[in-house]
Amino acid sequence: MKLWRRTAGAIKDKLSLITATDEKFTAAIIKATSHNDLSMNIENVQFIYRYIQSNPSSFKPIIRAVSLRVERTRNWTVALKCLMLLHGLFFSGIMAVDSIGRLPFDLSDFGKRKSRFSRTGRFNIFVRAYFMFLDERSILFYNKNMIRLEMIVKMQRIVDSLMRIKPIGKTPLVIEAMEYVISEVVVINGHICRGFASFLSNVQSNILEISSAEAELAMKIVAKSLSQREQLFKYFEFCRDFGVTNAQEISSFVRITESQVIVLDKLLHIAPELDRKAAKVIPVTAADMAEVDLVTSEECSNSPSDLISF
Repeated sequence: MKLWRRTAGAIKDKLSLITATDEKFTAAIIKATSHNDLSMNIENVQFIYRYIQSNPSSFKPIIRAVSLRVERTRNWTVALKCLMLLHGLFFSGIMAVDSIGRLPFDLSDFGKRKSRFSRTGRFNIFVRAYFMFLDERSILFYNKNMIRLEMIVKMQRIVDSLMRIKPIGKTPLVIEAMEYVISEVVVINGHICRGFASFLSNVQSNILEISSAEAELAMKIVAKSLSQREQLFKYFEFCRDFGVTNAQEISSFVRITESQVIVLDKLLHIAPELDRKAAKVIPVTAADMAEVDLVTSEECSNSPSDLISF
């Protein structure tokens, strides 16, 4: 039966190639997102990325072609490969990817008509979870005009979405997709770390811009990261047990210095007074400024001895 399914999938791919348009990238997309559930066709994936880089005007047609491929399939392998192909664009350095916004297709109900206990049920759940994350990520990086703290909060939610994508069995393609997911966790945590350090740096340079609400939100971000970190430890351990090779220890992920925690604690105490003075247009005194210790973005690195988990 498994041999028959692979043969049927190969026939479908050949028919798609026969009916493909003349664009050079169309055949590459079909080959990259074939019905073969063993792995992605890296050669064709890389061809697509290089083609976009050398022909920027091809970006939108390629996105449309991938979307059409998704909309026409009910096969979890094809759907997952299409998601992985688009996900890889975010790692490729192609700037146009941030212009996508909401994904031009919807896989939130993919395979729901089938029982979760069917042969492909658990793979359909995996596809849906992967889609929900990627759609959320694409929207976030499209909307770049958010306040920095709001961006960090949304990034933390993306980390939650990533942890809802869990390996099922040791299917090669799923393990490959999980390596994309783990890489994304590393990238997003790096954004959170740098963004938070930049926020504190701005606090130093212009204290009047910090309200009590922002100080409270910053502390909530710290609390969320502490709890999320524990979840990430368990998540990475779970992934390693399934053979996801890049799910290594996360002891160096997203940290905050002890001095930064002290700064936040002091802000919580003086922010209401700063709000009152700002409303009355009263300058902040030197005593107020002295309450906040200097914090540099370099403190977000892993080397200082006073680092504590964030």
